[in-house]
Amino acid sequence: MNRILIRVTIVSVFAASVVALGAPAQAPASARTTQRAALVTKIKVTAKDIKFVLSKKTAKRGIVVFKVTNVGAIKHDFHIKGRTTRKLSHGQSATLRVTFLRKGRYPYKCTVDHHAEAGMKGVFTIK
Repeated sequence: MNRILIRVTIVSVFAASVVALGAPAQAPASARTTQRAALVTKIKVTAKDIKFVLSKKTAKRGIVVFKVTNVGAIKHDFHIKGRTTRKLSHGQSATLRVTFLRKGRYPYKCTVDHHAEAGMKGVFTIK
């Protein structure tokens, strides 16, 4: 019986303090959506024969979505932070979603044959 009385007392005190202090303020739904969207950056990656062209080479910490399209004549893939797309033939695309929690410089490359040594590589920066 004492346990029930203690629980009722705790719940009553908590409810009274919430009423007295007011409910915690929350950001409007649009602000939460905007904040979440700010954590996702979309980068277009074009793979040409022996080079990559990125729409941006920097992003803020969070999720980066790389949309990779091969416009070259030979197959290519895109590798960054331990993640790799499948080999893409001419005209094919793939999406790579990578989470970057720390600032820094992250190398990217094509892992097909010796494409990286020929110039299909670079550095993506997280600020």
